Amino acid sequence: MELGHDMLTHGVYIVTAQHEGKRGGLAVAWATQVAVNRILICVGKQSATRELILASKAFGMSALTREQRDVARAFGTRSSRKVDKFAGFAIHTGETGSPLLDDCAATWDCRVEAVFDLDSAKLIVGRVVAAERFKEHYEPLIYREEDY
Repeated sequence: MELGHDMLTHGVYIVTAQHEGKRGGLAVAWATQVAVNRILICVGKQSATRELILASKAFGMSALTREQRDVARAFGTRSSRKVDKFAGFAIHTGETGSPLLDDCAATWDCRVEAVFDLDSAKLIVGRVVAAERFKEHYEPLIYREEDY
């Protein structure tokens, strides 16, 4: 039996990276904390942002609230190779150089510790070097395949 995309619940995050003047970002639903200070993300091998993560050995992650479906679509439906996904969004730079959204629930700035191949994706483990909480209580944006 194949596990359907709609059978498990996932929050939506914007994963970002920057390397040699290029920046990229994408919306991901497959992200989770795997230790006190470690985050695991799953990024497709075709992703321009994945290339920046591997080159910079760092990534940022911003948690979206239920009201931010438009942000998820902006980062989740276009390629960073073709458009500047950050246009129109306020950002700041993390310790690693990764861009982070100003308007979100929380951010994590991570250094890559391990990368694993998984079919057409890469599993990337990052060590959190800094974190910010902007909203004490919020309802996360939940991934639904029909939204993207």
